[in-house]
Amino acid sequence: MQNTVADNEWGVIRQHPDLLELRWLPSSAAMSDGAFMATLCLLALEAERLRPRAILVDATDFRHRFEGPHVMQWRDAHVVPRYGAAGVRRFALVMPEGFPDVGKVATEGPAVFPTKYFGDRASALAWLRAQD
Repeated sequence: MQNTVADNEWGVIRQHPDLLELRWLPSSAAMSDGAFMATLCLLALEAERLRPRAILVDATDFRHRFEGPHVMQWRDAHVVPRYGAAGVRRFALVMPEGFPDVGKVATEGPAVFPTKYFGDRASALAWLRAQD
């Protein structure tokens, strides 16, 4: 069972019994870096409110092209610590076909949790739901 807790024109955030999910929409092709940042802030806000153990980001339809490296630096400084403070212990990204880092797992930047990249949703959900 899932429940939509927030959305905008670029993504939908759903609460599952055991995790929070952001599903990027194809309309993300038209979003600005600022809109990307606002959507991540929305996800962080919902994580702080709902305190999920895990977050799933489904990026299979993510189409945005970043204007520069400052966006991910901003994410590491201003969003990732909020996930950890909310109690997130695993973070999974489902990536489009051909993504080179599928299977990679690492604790990235300031995170206090591992992030793993997947090529399919079922594998990501299984990993997120596995006990530590």
